[in-house]
Amino acid sequence: MCELEDCGMNPFGLYRVREGDTLASLCARFSLPPALAAACCGGRFPPAGALLQLPSAVGRLYTVQAGETLASLCKKFGMSEGEFREKNACSYVYPTQLVLVNG
Repeated sequence: MCELEDCGMNPFGLYRVREGDTLASLCARFSLPPALAAACCGGRFPPAGALLQLPSAVGRLYTVQAGETLASLCKKFGMSEGEFREKNACSYVYPTQLVLVNG
């Protein structure tokens, strides 16, 4: 049987879940918005030892401010709404939400 070694970032985005990992800790470690990380987990966080295929986080994390809308964020960061949905696995925003934007 073949074992995967932890070699940092890899081109396939594979990560073996470790004891004590949480959705929040993976979001912080790999700079992923919670909605995007949750989408790769299928709605339920897997047990230690399971393999996840994490999406690539291209861009930077941004905290949505009160009064900002999806349209205003897309304009501010030079993104289309389709690109926003692809990066964040959601089509809405709310204050304090962490999202990936161009940058």
